[in-house]
Amino acid sequence: MNAAAGGIGTLLVQAALRTGAAVVGAAGGDIKVERVRQLGATVAVDYTAADWSDSVRDVLGDRTVTVVFDGVGGAVGPAAFELLGPAGRVVLFGWSSGELTRFTSAELFERQLTAVVALGASIAGISGGLRCLEQQALTELAAGRLVPTVQAFPLKDAAAAHTTLENRAAIGKVVLVP
Repeated sequence: MNAAAGGIGTLLVQAALRTGAAVVGAAGGDIKVERVRQLGATVAVDYTAADWSDSVRDVLGDRTVTVVFDGVGGAVGPAAFELLGPAGRVVLFGWSSGELTRFTSAELFERQLTAVVALGASIAGISGGLRCLEQQALTELAAGRLVPTVQAFPLKDAAAAHTTLENRAAIGKVVLVP
């Protein structure tokens, strides 16, 4: 899972762990990787390292990745895409790098992969619709089984909060507080 230390990523790590999945959490930089470890990811890696996908392969051994949640795109997305085993799925939920993950329909076909875009209104058609997903997420949050990661900034430091977002240095969601 790319962007595993982001707002959506931290929730996805927690949700995947609750299902019993082995979770590979990829994040950019030591501080973010540490946050992914704290969340309980089975493997936490720094996707800014040139050989990050090789280190994932080393840890997984003969196991394969079945689902990739990609919120980064750019050069990181294809590296994660290559980790997918046969019949795997890539779920695209953003491109914080500024570039979409690029792959071809031939790559999907040859490896029997599926790709899903889970962004905005497109998720409304997934398994019972958006309201059902929202209700499930709210139930999990209310029960304390999902805990959002929030990086709070005083309102007077709004410029610093914006810079943090622009530099992709945020951990979780950025919130301004009075």
